[in-house]
Amino acid sequence: MVGVISFRGLRFPTKISTLVFMLLTGLTKLRSFRSSSSGSVQSRLFTFLVTLTFTCLVNLVALAETTHRTYFKGTDSELDVYMIEGTSPGPTMMVMGGIQGDEPGGYLAADLYADISLKRGNLIVVPRANFVSIVENSRGVQGDMNRKFAGITKAEDRDFAVVNILKELMQKSDVFLNLHDGSGFYAPKWESQERNPLRYGQSIIADTDEFSNHNGKKVKVTAIARRVIERVNPQISNQDHTFKFNNHQTSATESKHKEQRLSATYHALTKVGIPAFGIETSKSIPDYRVRVRYQTMVINAFLEEFGVEMDNPKIFLENPLLKYLIVSVDGKTPIVVHGNDLLKVQPGATIRIVHIEANYSRGLTASVKGLGRSFNDLNEEIQIKENTNILIRKDRFVIGSIPVEIIKEKITATQGIHVDPKVLYFCVKVNDKRFMLEPGEELAVCKGDNVVLLDPKTNLDPLDEKNVRLDLRGFQAEDSPYPREDRGHIVNTGSELLEKYARKRENAAVYPIQAKINNKVFGESYLVVVEPKLEYLLLSDSNGVSFVAYPGDKLELPSSTIIKIMDIRTNSPEAMPLQITMSGKSVEWKQAGDTGIDPSLLDEEDTPLQITRNGMILGAIWLKQGKELRLSDRGSRSLESPYKVRYH
Repeated sequence: MVGVISFRGLRFPTKISTLVFMLLTGLTKLRSFRSSSSGSVQSRLFTFLVTLTFTCLVNLVALAETTHRTYFKGTDSELDVYMIEGTSPGPTMMVMGGIQGDEPGGYLAADLYADISLKRGNLIVVPRANFVSIVENSRGVQGDMNRKFAGITKAEDRDFAVVNILKELMQKSDVFLNLHDGSGFYAPKWESQERNPLRYGQSIIADTDEFSNHNGKKVKVTAIARRVIERVNPQISNQDHTFKFNNHQTSATESKHKEQRLSATYHALTKVGIPAFGIETSKSIPDYRVRVRYQTMVINAFLEEFGVEMDNPKIFLENPLLKYLIVSVDGKTPIVVHGNDLLKVQPGATIRIVHIEANYSRGLTASVKGLGRSFNDLNEEIQIKENTNILIRKDRFVIGSIPVEIIKEKITATQGIHVDPKVLYFCVKVNDKRFMLEPGEELAVCKGDNVVLLDPKTNLDPLDEKNVRLDLRGFQAEDSPYPREDRGHIVNTGSELLEKYARKRENAAVYPIQAKINNKVFGESYLVVVEPKLEYLLLSDSNGVSFVAYPGDKLELPSSTIIKIMDIRTNSPEAMPLQITMSGKSVEWKQAGDTGIDPSLLDEEDTPLQITRNGMILGAIWLKQGKELRLSDRGSRSLESPYKVRYH
């Protein structure tokens, strides 16, 4: 490994440093030689050495690297540290997340900065200071690690070693950021139980207003935080989520936060002599991804404040996704186990999880439920004594669960894994639109809709998928009394489903969609057929005033008023073309305002305006000429209590 020579804000690999030293020494001697002699040879040699030295220095400055070191690997104290060096010298910022394991906004944000490169300055990134607590989604498995920086009294406390490493990293830093999710929303004055001076969320916390650093220079902490907030808050559209400065005045006798004297930021400030800040996003913001975005806004503003310039910041947070595991059974050749597979082993077999492949490379753990030895069983030999599951986590989030089942029959040397068939989703075409249904999911359609079962997506390979049969219970194709396959048939839900196969529900019939192999069902979703009905019409008079008419209502219209139909609301999950029928004539409803009612063509007797769909009447209102615009509840076709138009 190449050694490293360290300077404040600049680091040189020793091999290159040695080369530069030799070149500079040669230049010095050559300049002495040139002062006492002359000649083109010496001149050309001097020019060559100057050029070579300049080239080396340019290449040296262009070097930027990330060093990853894992402390206490394979233990509950495992700690990953990323040292990112910029191409140009500058200050070093330490960014730490996850010291309290139930605060994902902090550790997920910190993790994004482990992959960046820098144009100027350096970063020390500790994404998961308390990894085991993150996996357990606990503030601290062995107590609050952020209260252990003034000293640990219990020698057996595993946090002791981690805290010491974090203190060493602070010594290499010029500024320290500790990322958290905090309670509620901080406010300088009491506003509510959720917003008050004792809350932490959406604040930048410091322990003092100003201090003198190791050079005796006063550092105005408050001014730094306020400048950062001025950069961040204009980027936040929700004004309830803007940041405020929260000065704990931790050293003061009257401080309400004396417990912070035990914290990481207080240690960095008072013992190391560097500005330190706690960045708190609110746990009351339910989507942790929003909190991560806010954290990155603040981190980026601090980087700008201290002159650390990023080359390729990454602030997009993907959902974690397990791709596969590599597992060895009884020391044999490892096999690939996908997320939908079932691992079958013989009693007493030993498994070793060799590798986890996901769309993230950090924060991954595998634990064998009930049989594992720690929070992370990766590369551990685990004896299988009972049926169990391998739980795969990205930090605290479970991204996969692989069942492990004990079987007594012999497994050949090339086996070890058996794939039980599973439906990932059914594909159903309703009229002209396709829907994907996960197992157990329902798809509501209106009676009279046409449905077609298309090829499902399963975990089987293409050859085995050929053995899958789809069965829409209640449908029987005309060409066979016992059809082997229902996919591909156009099924009219109004006339081609036998209700005796349906489960009755209020105003609906539920028909199972089943996937079968050898007549055994291995996946099922449901087609819910509802009776179509009109819910209401949204109408508009000649003055543009809108009102609602419900099925059965009676509308009296003066002959001089044109009524436009603005909307037709039905219980149809996905609207097929609707027809408007009156006096034996039908038009297709297309969009708001393109169809109207001309009262001058109405009789004085009630005339139904019907809404139909696929030939079925969904509902109707009744129209007639009158002296004024009136809408009444038709009820039993009497108008004893007419009332003025209901306006919405």
